[in-house]
Amino acid sequence: MCFAACTDADSVCASQQLLNLFNRENIFFTLIPVDSYEEVKAHCEPLVQAEEVKTVVLINCGATDDVRSLCELPDNVRIVIIDHHRPVWHGHNVEGDTNTLVLVDEDDPVPKASVPVYDPSEQEEEEEDSGSEASEAEEEDEEDEAGVSGDGDEDEEDLGMGPGRKRRRRTTGAEQEERPAKRSPEARAQARAERRKRAELIDAYYSDCNGYGKPSSLLLFSLVNTAQHDDNFHLWCAIVGLTEQLLFHQISKQQYNTWREGLEQKTHVQADPQEELENEAANGLLHIPRQKVHVEPYDDLRLTLLRYWTIEESLRYTGYVAARLQTWRQKGLDNLRSLLTYMCIPLKHATTAYKGLREVYNSQLRAQLPRFAPQHMLAWDSLHLSSFRLLYKHEEISASDMVFALLGLLTDAKPKEKHWHRIAFNDASGALHVQRNLNLVEKGIEQAKRMCTDVVHECGLMITSGKVKGGRNADYRWVNVAESNGLANPRFTHPAVLKYMALFLRDATSHRYSSNDARRPMVVAGPPDEDGMCCVVAVHAKHISGNKLQKNPFARPFIETASALHIFQQKSAFENTTFHLRKEEVGPFLDRLQHVVKEYTEEAKRLEQAAAA
Repeated sequence: MCFAACTDADSVCASQQLLNLFNRENIFFTLIPVDSYEEVKAHCEPLVQAEEVKTVVLINCGATDDVRSLCELPDNVRIVIIDHHRPVWHGHNVEGDTNTLVLVDEDDPVPKASVPVYDPSEQEEEEEDSGSEASEAEEEDEEDEAGVSGDGDEDEEDLGMGPGRKRRRRTTGAEQEERPAKRSPEARAQARAERRKRAELIDAYYSDCNGYGKPSSLLLFSLVNTAQHDDNFHLWCAIVGLTEQLLFHQISKQQYNTWREGLEQKTHVQADPQEELENEAANGLLHIPRQKVHVEPYDDLRLTLLRYWTIEESLRYTGYVAARLQTWRQKGLDNLRSLLTYMCIPLKHATTAYKGLREVYNSQLRAQLPRFAPQHMLAWDSLHLSSFRLLYKHEEISASDMVFALLGLLTDAKPKEKHWHRIAFNDASGALHVQRNLNLVEKGIEQAKRMCTDVVHECGLMITSGKVKGGRNADYRWVNVAESNGLANPRFTHPAVLKYMALFLRDATSHRYSSNDARRPMVVAGPPDEDGMCCVVAVHAKHISGNKLQKNPFARPFIETASALHIFQQKSAFENTTFHLRKEEVGPFLDRLQHVVKEYTEEAKRLEQAAAA
């Protein structure tokens, strides 16, 4: 069985890579899209009674939790985890454990070496020390019982014991042999100090390693490349998964460029087209011939769905531009049109479909945007991207457009249909095969347009109406979508859309203040879905430069807040900064979270002051 998280594009790409790889190796398996551990557990119930060894593969789920216990999987089930969520639960890092395997690459922001090794003997030693201390206390009590002697047949009165005294039980020779050898007080103290030090290291690991690792599709591409099964389709899947992490600020731009350069080298490797056709005819694999589809490096503009919109609409609904210029307001729209004027692009042509424009205006946009964007509070570095595009026949699609097309399909919520998320996942999987399912790509792009439009308009309305809580100096800002007009939009129940909203709200609210240090983390609570469950997500505030983890500080506050309110998640997510709560629990959760985050902030300040002193 193979379970894939159905919430992001990277899972779609990784599952298709695995499908191709297993087909080529003649391995039969079942692919099941899931959105919670409860679904995984339900599908794995038949495996509990199985006597032979079974294998379960988890894509973008299972790394952060004790999945074997959560899903009640027996020891005869082998678990293979390919997951970009971090931190990896250190219980997976057990020397000699062949039943649970977590794939982590060497260039991952959280490499295996940083994951603490799980030592089950520590618990036994702790219990042993506790037992030794209890035995010593018991012996001391027994020694204090002066004048107690006689045979076991004597009663309490003969022994001179009052009704409030406990009778001493004789220890047999066998029990003395079974009792473990006592350690000296110095040895026990040293063991406790070592356990305390290790506990501090584990605590620091879970505090500092919450975020995202290497995309699963990129990790699988390395595996496919090692097996010499790499082709343009697998390469395209890895590119799309990597691009999604950049667009959602899950990795730094430096880390993106490091991995992108490795993929760029693969685009120059070409195979014999005739050999590919023969292999495809012989094996019947999901494969795109190279002579029809080509992947090449491409210097792209970070303007959302520019090729499928007009220039004005793409600028207006690109998250970065809309947050900076506040394009949901008339003043922001006027500033955007001023930018078009400076670039010598008439409004008549800026409102014409991009594909229908003359090449002169496309060239004008690329030539003039670097010059005039900074004059309109837009950084050129945030408006262009070294990326890739896929060419097929007379069409082309960029990697960023493909990410939005997949997200448009994945987030097309249909509450009245049972298991709609599985249907959406299958549609997104089909859209990856561009030449065969161009209609699915076009459908996904139209859905993505609606998503971007809804986010800008609804978030802009929440900002202007004061629904976003937390001021200039707040530790973080938050909003409950259920208190706004977005309550009726089923798309806002999806975690990916809520993260996109959180990123937009984070940037848009920070630009309302003149301070350069106004950006704060953002927490967004979505409206209730068809089961009455609300999704709560959090995004980090600042980017960490270099090939480092983009740490999200809300994982532990979320867990602590839920624990303090005795909230039990009926639907468990696959990452620590996404929670599913009942709608009546959202208000108390957001209120309590303020106090928890304040305590964490004060503790961090005390540690900084102590380190400075």
